[in-house]
Amino acid sequence: MNKRIIINCSLLLFCSVSFGQKLSPAQQMADFDTLCTKLEYVHPDLYLYQSREEYENNKIKIKSSMTDSISISDFYLKIAPFMANIKDGHSMMLPPITNDLIAIAKKDGKTMPLRIKVSGDFFIVDYPVIDNSMVCEGDTILGINGIHSKDILGRMYSLWGSEKGNGIKEGSVNAYWSPLLWYMYRWGESYEFTIKRGDKMEEIRLEGVPQSVAIKVIKERQSQKKPESFSCCFSSDFTKATLTIRNVFQETELKVFCDSVFKEINRRKIKDIIIDLRNNTGGSSKCVDRLISYFPHPDYSLYSKSQLKVSAYSKAYNKDRHPEIYSQICNLPDGGLFVIEATPVKSNLKEANLYHGKTTILVNNKTYSGASTLAHTMKRLGIARVKGETGCPDVYFGNYLHFTLPNSKIDYYISFSKFYE
Repeated sequence: MNKRIIINCSLLLFCSVSFGQKLSPAQQMADFDTLCTKLEYVHPDLYLYQSREEYENNKIKIKSSMTDSISISDFYLKIAPFMANIKDGHSMMLPPITNDLIAIAKKDGKTMPLRIKVSGDFFIVDYPVIDNSMVCEGDTILGINGIHSKDILGRMYSLWGSEKGNGIKEGSVNAYWSPLLWYMYRWGESYEFTIKRGDKMEEIRLEGVPQSVAIKVIKERQSQKKPESFSCCFSSDFTKATLTIRNVFQETELKVFCDSVFKEINRRKIKDIIIDLRNNTGGSSKCVDRLISYFPHPDYSLYSKSQLKVSAYSKAYNKDRHPEIYSQICNLPDGGLFVIEATPVKSNLKEANLYHGKTTILVNNKTYSGASTLAHTMKRLGIARVKGETGCPDVYFGNYLHFTLPNSKIDYYISFSKFYE
């Protein structure tokens, strides 16, 4: 498994990525053929959520539409939903940052006077970038320039895949909503918002603001202290501890944190702990095993099995990272699925200084990949009860590889493993 790739695009002035502005039909076809070839060669199961017939029909439909030269952003909007149909939260295509968008930023062109974030089918005001905007943090935006937020977000959500719902897509949309609004609607000069605050609704018209104004405010906000990856707070009577785990990929930091926190929890004989995994999009199996090790457990496996698509790419990936796997696949023909049987983690029931109290894990629809597996495994082992539902099923994809399309230079990622909890 891997943590999901999200690159923040708020500060476009500092982007150095550059693309030509038009793709000929031949260039589009070459890029799309490259994408399909890579998907079919690398991905372990393109047909888990769609039939082969649906996949092939979508290919034909997209190819038949490649009759005119189009911008790279329009090409992205055309082919990203094709990749999203795999419904794999790790396989994705990143929105390009195109020359025209960079030119607008460098010329101090206009941008939205609000920073917004996604919440389900609506946008929420994160903060205004100007004073006296008549819009407040936390206001719900029901529509922009006459288009319902639900419809705008429907288009944006269609650009990313997920095995289950839109929860994990919200992070991607939050990172890219600004360039996506430009690519989809070319908005900049003025905005008419339909705002809901409490029980009241109103229309508020605001002019776009220069990029320099927005960037100054954004940089000030981003310079503020960010939440720590791992934190713990105790109730005033020291009967309860709440551990917030925001990722499971920083293994060294997680060990240092847990060693310290569980030493204090056990010293104070705290009877009740809450592990908050909400909005945690995952990480590594090592981190998941690390956290479970602080609780008494029998022999267990995170996965009943996993499957790896054999290719030159998965061989290269595993050669140095996982030589024990590489030694088993290096001489296999490409194209097959190699089954990795579960290797149990040994029981620690005889160890001292483990936590034996009551444990509750909080999850939501943004709890994904390794974080979801952590919650499911601790529930299965009887270590904890789980409140909420994760955004990840018990069979999902992971371990992704990076590629770039030859003409558009669009970056994309493809999973080569499939995990069965």
